[in-house]
Amino acid sequence: MTRKIYLIKFLLILLLLLLLSACQPVTERTVDKGEDIDNKSMYQIKIPKTIIEEEMKVETVIDWMDSDLILYLARPIGNEPQQLMVLNMKSGQQEIFYQPVAPIVNVSISPSKNFVLVHTSSSAKEATIHLLRNDGTEQFAAAIPSEELDFSWNPYENGVLFVTSFFEDWSFTNYKIDTKQKKITHLDFPQPFAQWEAKDRLMYLDWDKNDLDATAPLISMDMKSRKKKAVMLDVLQFHKWREGFMAIQVTTEKPDKAVYKFFDGSNKQIFSFMVPRTTSYAHSEVPNFTFNEAQDSFYTFVPDKHPKEGKIGEQYKLIQVNYRTGDIITILKSAENAPITCSPEGNWCLYGHQHEKLINTYEKKVFSLVETRKDE
Repeated sequence: MTRKIYLIKFLLILLLLLLLSACQPVTERTVDKGEDIDNKSMYQIKIPKTIIEEEMKVETVIDWMDSDLILYLARPIGNEPQQLMVLNMKSGQQEIFYQPVAPIVNVSISPSKNFVLVHTSSSAKEATIHLLRNDGTEQFAAAIPSEELDFSWNPYENGVLFVTSFFEDWSFTNYKIDTKQKKITHLDFPQPFAQWEAKDRLMYLDWDKNDLDATAPLISMDMKSRKKKAVMLDVLQFHKWREGFMAIQVTTEKPDKAVYKFFDGSNKQIFSFMVPRTTSYAHSEVPNFTFNEAQDSFYTFVPDKHPKEGKIGEQYKLIQVNYRTGDIITILKSAENAPITCSPEGNWCLYGHQHEKLINTYEKKVFSLVETRKDE
């Protein structure tokens, strides 16, 4: 009997030890911060397929059609007309998206990725706007008198744009284009470069025509009631997206600094940061920037702490800012200030004066997107 009780006690103790060992955390392996086991060991970067120039010359890479498709402009060798092409980064497949009759001046993809605007011109005094669906079929076209064009997509109404037509003396005319209704309407609006704040409301910088100051008040105007309200003062530049807006302020107290302020949909400030202003640019210009709304991210180039006046090719840092959390990450420690636009999921960014490069934001590496085919 005693032996049986002893055996039961032994088994109970053994079972208890096994249970305790199973509940203990694994502490034998320490993950080094540089190793980043949760990410790099599980993430294998897939080098995208490039655009290989065989029987054509790439003039510029335009933007993302989606996370895999890139739209670019090319000209076949032999003075053939330009072609808008699409590259599938995964498969490497390239196909013609649209072939215009007149030379292409500019191309813009809508925020929804459902429409593509193609600005063509065969005359210095007239522009033609072609509105295409994302499969390349033309939905609407309109010709307007113009020396230059600027346009802004309405993120609240798919296929609607605010368009400004400039003339030689810098006078201008504003229009509203509705792609679905196939309609262009003249707008009585006080300034160019407006951006949509709501379906029927626009934001704009109210410059004084007689004042050469680089900053201006940011104004909101209701298109139906014509009522205006001041949003903020001393704004150098702004950018509106569906769920908020960003404004860059420069004050007379700190003219060598630029403050980037971010606001939510109710115009409540949620984040801001300050950077030194570079003097190698005109007083009204700011470094290139882009947004990734899906990830609440803002990308821009930040100059050195003490930019040198007149220095050409000045080096910058490329940073990624989460304007919801305030987190700031350096993507590239040394980079040229050049145009940039990022894919919808945010892993890749087109970069360069013709968007001829790709940045992987995770690996923080730069790759060539356009390659010249070498003769074998």
